[in-house]
This record gives sequence, C-alpha cells and structure tokens, in this order.
Amino acid sequence: MSARRILATLAAAVLAAGGLTAMTTTPASAATCLGTAKSFNPVDNGNEYVWPTSGYAYATSNCNDINVKPSIAAGGGFDFVPVRTCFYPTSGSSYCNAYRDITVGTWSLAATDVKDGTRFIVQFAWSTKGSIAY
Repeated sequence: MSARRILATLAAAVLAAGGLTAMTTTPASAATCLGTAKSFNPVDNGNEYVWPTSGYAYATSNCNDINVKPSIAAGGGFDFVPVRTCFYPTSGSSYCNAYRDITVGTWSLAATDVKDGTRFIVQFAWSTKGSIAY
C-alpha cells in the first residue's frame, strides 16, 4: 500500500471517529439538559404571557440554551407559539430577542448560548403551557 493511500485511510478513520463522537455526545448532552425540564404555565401581564410568573429565572449549567416545549397553543387554533426571551443583566439595560415560532409538542430554542447565572424571563404571544429546560 502506498504512503498516500495509507494517509488517506488514516484521515478517513480519524474523520469517521470524530463524527461518531460528535453524534454520540450531542444526544447525551441534550438528554441531560432536557432531563432537567420544569413545567411552565405563564401568566397574562396584559401584553403577553410571561414565565416565570414572578421574578426571574436564572440560567444554569444544565443547558447551554433555553429550550421550550409548548404542550398547547391557545392562540386561535395555531399549532405553534411565538416565544421570545428577555434578559436582565446586572449592569446595563434589559433586552429581548426576536419572537421565534415554536411548534407545539417539539423542543426548540428560545435563546442560545446563555451564560450561567443570567437572569431572564420568557414571553409568549398567547396562552400556552408546557416544559422549559435551561
């Protein structure tokens, strides 16, 4: 076998092993994160529905993101819920990301790459309930 063929075979093996590692660690990480999920049932504040119902939630090391799984959408028969996350840093102004449509019955991201300890609330465009992991 030529040196070029040996090198190509080794490179393919390394790529395959790396791809296999990435495929097996990602679901395990997601399972660990989603395994810490809590129920949410937001309260109507007059403009949108807000969770938590008082105060703030704080991002944890359980998840890198804020994951939401609505179980119902009471917004006129839609099968999705518009969701956004508002952040409240210890210094500086609060801010919210854009609304994202999350399909009922599926896990999806309300916010990504959230630093541990970050204060936040989640706003929903209409009445819903479900699970949240963060």
